[in-house]
Amino acid sequence: MTSFLRRKPILRAAARLQPFFYWVAFVWRRLLPNTTVIAITGSLGKTTTKEILAVVLEAAGPTYRTHRNQNSLILVMLNVLKIRPRHRYAVLEVASAAPGQMKKPARLVRPDVVIMLNVLRTHTTDFIDLEQHAKEKTILLKYLKPGGIVVLNDDDPFVASMPMPGGARVYRIGTREGVEGRVDQISSSWPDRLKFVFHQGGESREAHTQLVGSHWITTAAASLTTATALGMDLDVAVNALATAQPFAGRLLPVQVPSGAVILRDDYNAAIDTIDASLQVLENATALRRLLVITDMSDFGKNRKQRFKYLAARSAEVADGAVFIGELAEYGKRRAIDAGLPPETVHAFPSIQRAAEFLKGELRAGDVMLLKGRTTDHATRIFFAQLGTVKCWKEYCGKRMLCDACPELGLSRQELGQFAL
Repeated sequence: MTSFLRRKPILRAAARLQPFFYWVAFVWRRLLPNTTVIAITGSLGKTTTKEILAVVLEAAGPTYRTHRNQNSLILVMLNVLKIRPRHRYAVLEVASAAPGQMKKPARLVRPDVVIMLNVLRTHTTDFIDLEQHAKEKTILLKYLKPGGIVVLNDDDPFVASMPMPGGARVYRIGTREGVEGRVDQISSSWPDRLKFVFHQGGESREAHTQLVGSHWITTAAASLTTATALGMDLDVAVNALATAQPFAGRLLPVQVPSGAVILRDDYNAAIDTIDASLQVLENATALRRLLVITDMSDFGKNRKQRFKYLAARSAEVADGAVFIGELAEYGKRRAIDAGLPPETVHAFPSIQRAAEFLKGELRAGDVMLLKGRTTDHATRIFFAQLGTVKCWKEYCGKRMLCDACPELGLSRQELGQFAL
C-alpha cells in the first residue's frame, strides 16, 4: 500500500512536467549502451509476453521489465528511468490507443528489438479500421536501432505484411513452414497447460509452459525466438520458459477455499480476448464449467446485442453462467433460450451480489472463467472467496488490478494464499 501511495505524487508530477520527464528519459535511454532494450507492441498479449520473455532472459542476465502493464507515454517514461546500467536487458511494453500516440514512446525507447504480436479488435472506437491500427504500430519499427532485431507474428496478416526497416534482422514466428520460429503440435486443455514443439535453425524442442490456452502460442514463440536471436542457448531458453507464470488477470488459474479453480481473466474484455477465453473454458475438463461475466468491449454493438452474443456463446461452452449488471436478467433469459437449463443460469445487478452467491455455490471440481472489463474490477469476485473485500464501488475509474489497490481491504496473508 505504501508504494502505491508513494507513486501517486510521482505520477502527478510526471503528468505536469511531461516535457521535462520526457527529455530526461530520452537522454537516460541513450546513456545505456550496454542494455538491450526490447519493445513489445500489439493489440493483445503485450503484458504476458513481457513477463514471459523477462523470465526467459533472466536466465542469461539481469533483466528489467515494465512494471505491471504500464504502457502509456508517461509510464513508459518512468519505466525507462528505472532501467539501470547493470541490466543486460530491458523488456518494455509500448502501446498506442489512438492514432498519433506511438511516435513519442517509440522515439523515446529507441529499441534494439521490436516484437510485433498482432493487430486485433481493440480500441475500435479510436481507429477507423484495422489497417489504420496496423499503420500506427509500424511507427515503432521506424525507430528501431540500425541493424536491430524484429520478431513478427507471421500468422497475423496485418503484421506479416508490415514494411521492414532496412538492415533489420527479421525473424518470423508462426505455424507456416519456412518461418524462423515455427511451432506445431500445439495443445492446451485445462488442467493441462500450453505445450508445443518449437523448430528453429534445423533444431526442434518440445516446450512446456504454465500458460492456459493455445492462443498464448505467439507469446511463447516470440519469447524463445527473441532469446535465441540475442544469443541465448535454445535449451536454456526452453527450460526458463517452463517456469514462467501467467500474469494476474490474464487467465491466471487460482484455487479458492471451496476447492474450485477460477481462471482469472478479469482485466481485459475485448472481443478477441473473450473468444480466446471461451475456447479455453469449452476445452476444459471439469465437473462444471462456469462462465461469470460483466460485459465486453470492442464489439461494435450496443449493450443488449453484446449480452445476446455472450448468452449464446455461454450455452455453447459452459454448463452454467452468471451475468452481472443492468442487463443481467436479459442475458439470463437469452442463455436459457440458447439451451442452458434455467437452474444453471443466474443474474445479479452488482458484483457484490454475485460474489456472495458464488461463495456458497462454488465447489471442488468446478472451473470458473471470470471475465470483465477493466473498469468493472470483476476480480473482487475472486477476492471475496478469500476474505472480506471492503470496496464494492459500482464504478471505479482506476485502470489497475485490484491486487495492488489499497482500497481492496484484504490482508497480505489472505492475498498470498491463492496461487496454484
